[in-house]
Amino acid sequence: MSTFSPPPPTASPSRSLSLSLSAPTSIPSSRNNPISLRIYKTIGTSFDDQSSREALELASSFYSSSSSTSVEKGKGKADLSVSEQDEDLEGLPRRRTLRGQSAATARKWLKRDVESTLAGGSQKFLEAFAEVDQKLEVLREHMKEMQVRCDQVQSELDQANSGTKYLLERADGLRSQRASAQLRSSLINLFLSKFTLSEAELAALGSREVAVGPSLFDALDRVEKIRKDCEVLLGGEEGKMQAGLDIMRATSDQMESGYKKIHRWCQFEFRQFTRETQLEVSPVMREGIKRLRDRPVLLKDALQGLTSTRSSSILQSFLDALTRGGPNGLPRPIELHAHDPTRYVGDMLAWVHQATASEHEFLDGLFGVREKKRMVGAERDSINPGEEEEMMVAQAMDKHLEGLGRPLKLRIQQTIKSQEGIIMAYKIANLLQFYLITMKKTIGEEALLCKTLQEIHDQAYIAFFENLDAQGRSLLRFLHPPDATLSPPLALRDFCLILRELLSVYSTSLVDPSERESDSDLAKLLDKSIDPCVEMCERMAEMRRSTVGGGAAGGDWEKDLFMVNCLGYLQHTLEVYDFTSRRMAMLEENIRGHVESMTFEHHGKLLEQCGLAPVMRTIRTRPADTPLSRLPTTSPKSLTTALSTFSNWLTTIDPSNSPRLALLSSARLADIIHRKALRKIYEAYGEVTERVLDPKEAYEFGETMLRRGREEVAIALGVNEDDEWDEDEEDTLRLGDDIPKLDIKDKVEEQIDENPSASVMRRDSGVGLGLNLDGQGNGNGEQKVQ
Repeated sequence: MSTFSPPPPTASPSRSLSLSLSAPTSIPSSRNNPISLRIYKTIGTSFDDQSSREALELASSFYSSSSSTSVEKGKGKADLSVSEQDEDLEGLPRRRTLRGQSAATARKWLKRDVESTLAGGSQKFLEAFAEVDQKLEVLREHMKEMQVRCDQVQSELDQANSGTKYLLERADGLRSQRASAQLRSSLINLFLSKFTLSEAELAALGSREVAVGPSLFDALDRVEKIRKDCEVLLGGEEGKMQAGLDIMRATSDQMESGYKKIHRWCQFEFRQFTRETQLEVSPVMREGIKRLRDRPVLLKDALQGLTSTRSSSILQSFLDALTRGGPNGLPRPIELHAHDPTRYVGDMLAWVHQATASEHEFLDGLFGVREKKRMVGAERDSINPGEEEEMMVAQAMDKHLEGLGRPLKLRIQQTIKSQEGIIMAYKIANLLQFYLITMKKTIGEEALLCKTLQEIHDQAYIAFFENLDAQGRSLLRFLHPPDATLSPPLALRDFCLILRELLSVYSTSLVDPSERESDSDLAKLLDKSIDPCVEMCERMAEMRRSTVGGGAAGGDWEKDLFMVNCLGYLQHTLEVYDFTSRRMAMLEENIRGHVESMTFEHHGKLLEQCGLAPVMRTIRTRPADTPLSRLPTTSPKSLTTALSTFSNWLTTIDPSNSPRLALLSSARLADIIHRKALRKIYEAYGEVTERVLDPKEAYEFGETMLRRGREEVAIALGVNEDDEWDEDEEDTLRLGDDIPKLDIKDKVEEQIDENPSASVMRRDSGVGLGLNLDGQGNGNGEQKVQ
């Protein structure tokens, strides 16, 4: 290995390297010179990579100058001499050099230092591996000893296995037998748990110490499930069938024991229901009754005890309410109001209805009837025969309320018999009808209490209609001719007040409004009320007719006028209520006949007054081939006189009213009659005019005979020449149509309260109301005609 020549002393290695890289000198021309080749190789070598730099830095660290290692001035030379041979912590040699001599030192000692460093490192490796080898040798000795011990244990295990082989086989056999026994035990336990009851369930079914409750019902459910599951055993092999029979026999006894326990408990609890405040149905009792439905005999026996207890309790409570009243005297006893029949009967029926409602709620809760959405105070729906619970409730209600029938019937019958007033009798009958309909919807029509109420209701209506018949007979007993005003008689007005009150009471009944027209009781009431009144008026009208003229025309006129006034008064009494339309139509038909008769008579009277009556009779009765001018009554002279009389009459006639119609109650009806009569007069004059102008009648200068034209006559009579009278106009008219729409019913009741004997004739308003509102009447229904 060749050595490098030292660099010039004046330049450092680093400076020489930088000069050689930055400014190369001229290259010798000889390329075969080894020095030149070495220089070229050195110059061409790059030291920019990281490993080369680290190697150079490591080599340069071996030879550091004295100025870079000294720390302080004044240190002794002994430190420098000692540190030249020291090594660093990593074992690398360090040589102290003077400034500018590190490169020379490196060239001299580099190879040796590197080799010594490698030798020192190798020596340390050898020492470390020697120690490791020593440890491995110790470990090998331990492994040999462990192998010996394992061989000893294996030999001992082989000996033990050969000695316990029989015991292992025996243990395996016992283990398999234990598994089989455990399986059989689990199967037996499952069978017993499925088909037998536990001790707690048996105690719940038969022990008196365990109260009736959910545990008993759960035990019964368990028995039912066991019996249902046992059906599988009954259809199997002979041994299984016998087990099934045994299980069915045992569960049957257990089930009957549970049902008897529920039966005894229900009987005891039912005996406690003696007061209204104790009617609380617990869920346990409701469930108990539901369970007993599977044993009808036990349920019937338990309900008999409940019926006996509740029936006597309700009857005693009713008697206490009649005679003793409520707690501390409030409410007061019902019998204290016996002087007021409607309140007395109403209080008794209201108490029965309240007791029925309370009992119904109690039984609904007892039998578990499904709660329906019903507002408080609303009607109950009728009983559905298809619902078993509702039928049981209805039967129990019938038996519980059976005792109320006799005392209620006796007291109401006594009250009905003691009543002489027809209005009070009808109020009681209508009150009974109200509660009868309500009770039928609550407990059914077949209940004994409903039958009792139906019997009382029928007796009340019989008594009422007897009083009504007596009232009708009294109207026909004392008859006299109408007075000069031809107004409705006092008896008729009084009876109409009674009829109005009866209809007012009926309007508050529970009869369906759509069925009131066909209600037989209402029809009977109207027939027995109105027929005697109409008959009385007809007899009085005949008496007036015979008194006036023995059947003359004046008697017929006053008869018809009187009948129209009376029938109109009856019609006005009925028109307040919409359920009297059938009877109203009958009265209208009767009135229409009298109005037509009055129209005919009024027309004849006006025809006589205007002077055209003889002319019209001649026109109607003349021979067909004889001209009118040849007849005495229609000769030109006679006809001129008649037309002159007619012209004078036109100046005096009032087209709006007639004095003869002043006594008619309805101003509108009087106007209709008068207008129809004037219309017929106008038509008669038109016919006379046509005859006069007809050349066949042989009148000379007929136009000079007619003083007034048809248009002038129509204006004078207030008749529109172009319009025709509607013959059906009066069909929609009633005598009360022109009366102001006031609250007549309230005014009548107010006047009755102030003066029961007051009488009325409202001639100017269209109908008599039975009230003397202006105080100028004479008390007999008469009033001076203005």
